[in-house]
Amino acid sequence: MSKRWAAVLFVVLISFVTPAFADEVIDGQFGPGALYRLVRPTVWNGSLVLYAHGAVDVRAPIALPAEADFIVGLLAPQGFAVAFTSFSENGWAVKDGAQRTEQLLGIFKSKFGNPSRVYISGASLGGLIAIKLAETYPGKYSGALPVCAVAGGSRRQFDYLGNVRALFDFFYPGVLPGNAGNVQPGIDIQQQIVVPATTAMLINPAGAAAIAAITQTPVPFASPSELGQSIVTALVSHASLFNDIPDRVHGHPFFDNRQTVYTGALPAALLQAINLGVQRFDASPSALEYLAHYYNPSGNLHIPMLMLSDSRDPVVPGFNQTSYENAVSQSGASDLLVSRKIDRYGHCVFSPDELGTAFAQLVLWAQFGIKPTP
Repeated sequence: MSKRWAAVLFVVLISFVTPAFADEVIDGQFGPGALYRLVRPTVWNGSLVLYAHGAVDVRAPIALPAEADFIVGLLAPQGFAVAFTSFSENGWAVKDGAQRTEQLLGIFKSKFGNPSRVYISGASLGGLIAIKLAETYPGKYSGALPVCAVAGGSRRQFDYLGNVRALFDFFYPGVLPGNAGNVQPGIDIQQQIVVPATTAMLINPAGAAAIAAITQTPVPFASPSELGQSIVTALVSHASLFNDIPDRVHGHPFFDNRQTVYTGALPAALLQAINLGVQRFDASPSALEYLAHYYNPSGNLHIPMLMLSDSRDPVVPGFNQTSYENAVSQSGASDLLVSRKIDRYGHCVFSPDELGTAFAQLVLWAQFGIKPTP
């Protein structure tokens, strides 16, 4: 990077720690019960950031995202307006979240006028929503920053969770209630999933290692404790789906491993035993169609996108980023995607400096054509 652009980046970054002037804040409600907040700095640079939050327990009350103050504190001092919404519903609300986040732009315009540039961002499930909006309405946005995003899409993520559960049941039969195709909603996750799964893997760690060695379950880990935590995280996420997803797919089954051939770095005899002995499930075509529609990313990018992720994310493993990179490459848009992985374990674990730098570099890319490095 030239000294000129390094200086520009420094100016943009230093503004993140500049004390903010009094912001104009408008709170409101729209749609069936969705809350929103619009924040326009007194010294507004004309640009707007739309932010989509991650998944919230379907049983929790509707509320503005907990990270809202952090997002505003990071961006408003730089002069960026910020808008975000609770969505009308919790859970795997890709459909509603995309609709409500996209509607924020019209509400903002009605209150403050047209922004000169609009950026779209989101975390976890909200990262998938940001990708969906960037692919669907590229003319509305100057750039996108999906963070720890479910970038591989809903079905790929759910297949991972279902496969972890199916293989866990193969190696640890009878330990957990339900199965990969159905878990009774409302169970005690801590006592009926976390405790028995952790105990079983402590007694027999070989089963956990075998699960991680299978291609269809790329569990992220760099130590035995991370391995166990990642598998438990997947099992908890899988069980939690059944509080939410069945209602979205009219009770139809949404996990399918009927034709899956499990492969990986294991002895041939063990792989054969797995493929013969693992429990099999069939998904409803209508349920799979729903997951594809909400949402299977196309990779058809027309605006700059910087995708930020943790290298060992137990909630949204790295296959999500790889899948999206491949989709973008197949659509011929690789020049518009930079995928940056921070070497650490955790989900959406980023420092303010890491997030601030990523956003500042996205702005430089969108405004001046200076593409960030991975």
